[in-house]
Amino acid sequence: MSYYHILIEVNDHISTIEQTRDLELFDIIEIQPYLHSIILPYFNEQEIELEDENIEFQDILHLEIKQTLLPIQHLIEEEQRLLPSDTDVTISAHEIFNNRDLSQDVTTVIFDILEAVKLDPIEVE
Repeated sequence: MSYYHILIEVNDHISTIEQTRDLELFDIIEIQPYLHSIILPYFNEQEIELEDENIEFQDILHLEIKQTLLPIQHLIEEEQRLLPSDTDVTISAHEIFNNRDLSQDVTTVIFDILEAVKLDPIEVE
């Protein structure tokens, strides 16, 4: 079984200072709902829908889709156990995603498939 993780960096308009924030969706087993709410709209340069907000395409700075064979928390715990006991380092999801043995970046593959099949954007009424 594979687990997908969607990482989105967006402009944050909460204050007058230009800031960004990261939206992270971890341990997705069934990617199809996210295909329609996030991936396909992003691919078609449309607004994406998250559970509690909609984000304009122009506010998205970066979107990545990662794939792992185990849930992210399990991988973090395993990597943490491999560290010497006298270490104060804490493993994060980003360290897991940067480790090619534990994670694959499937963003390009998914976008290449979308380009190949030319799925039409979903019309919003």
